[in-house]
Amino acid sequence: MTYRRVFGPALFGSLLLAGLLWWAGSSAHALSLPGATRFFGPDQANRLLAWAMPWSTDLPSSNQFADPAGAAGHGGDYAALRQTAMRVRYAALVLLFPCGALPLLRRLSGRGAGRAALCVAALWGWGIVAAMLAVAVSAPWMVASGGSAAFRLLPHLASFMSQGRELPVGAALVAAAATTGLMALLRGETASEPGPAVPTAATARLAASVGTAVVAFALVVLSNDRVAGHIQTAFGGGGRLSEPGDLVRQWVQLSAWTMPTGSAFGHWLLYRLGDVALLVLVWWGLRLLLVRLDGVTYPACALGGAAVTTLGVVVSELWTSLLSYRGSTAGPLLYYVSMGSGVSAALVFGSLAGGAGALTVRLRTRPQPPAPAAVQAQPV
Repeated sequence: MTYRRVFGPALFGSLLLAGLLWWAGSSAHALSLPGATRFFGPDQANRLLAWAMPWSTDLPSSNQFADPAGAAGHGGDYAALRQTAMRVRYAALVLLFPCGALPLLRRLSGRGAGRAALCVAALWGWGIVAAMLAVAVSAPWMVASGGSAAFRLLPHLASFMSQGRELPVGAALVAAAATTGLMALLRGETASEPGPAVPTAATARLAASVGTAVVAFALVVLSNDRVAGHIQTAFGGGGRLSEPGDLVRQWVQLSAWTMPTGSAFGHWLLYRLGDVALLVLVWWGLRLLLVRLDGVTYPACALGGAAVTTLGVVVSELWTSLLSYRGSTAGPLLYYVSMGSGVSAALVFGSLAGGAGALTVRLRTRPQPPAPAAVQAQPV
């Protein structure tokens, strides 16, 4: 299927995703009302407010945006910077989502419930990634609106980049399902074009294993607390680019785990089941993608790898949240782990995993040169 035919559904999905996040952000002020506090409880209402504020276009109640703030008369300038940051955030989201959705829709445009479900999952993961990238793109304006761009710039960038990752998990699922449904309606009864040869099951399993090994390296090695400590303290320097440890860890750590201590080995194993589920989901998703894609290309595999790794991170963090909430009498949102905290690293290593899987398929399915014909003996 051509890019021209899938552009409409991709644009519709991006507008729907941006609209859902804008609607949730515009409702943030309602969480401060007495009724919301009584219904959710003060702690859970504050948690929901913290999730919604990164997508709210309203100015937060802060002296930073009032006149005077810092130097007299600059409160309005800081407020304008924050409004610019939100415009950049939503514009980037509308542009970034189709950039990944177009190759995925084009390569997963065939018929069948299995391919439709895989398309929804891939677009769901990519929607979460697109929202994360939109927040990252607008982070410099957010830092400037806080008036602290000249002090600890990189830690402030890392802090703002890590915000706003909870709401896109649900909004991206709705946008992915709607985009896939619209794609099915527009496809109609047109005959499907014959695609290239599908890799064999053994080749797909091998390629998925190679890609999963890339993710496992990030999960087992780079996400360990000792390695994280070395990353945090390894970078020195001074000036505005000092203390880059938080920013680097955000893009290389899928999770966080420590070695078992004391007698809580069984409890430690329970938490590690989330990491196992992440790797299983990555392997299964890569194997399905390589078999069902209409042509194994590096862009589609990289995007698909980032999407399935993102979903694996979400599942792992949800499992950790359930274990934290087990046996508690407080509200569930208070034990809800910051969903999407590993999405930045999932984009990096998921893309590498998808590219490694595509390379493996290309190497295994490379056409062999024909054997040279036997030289016939000439009669004497």
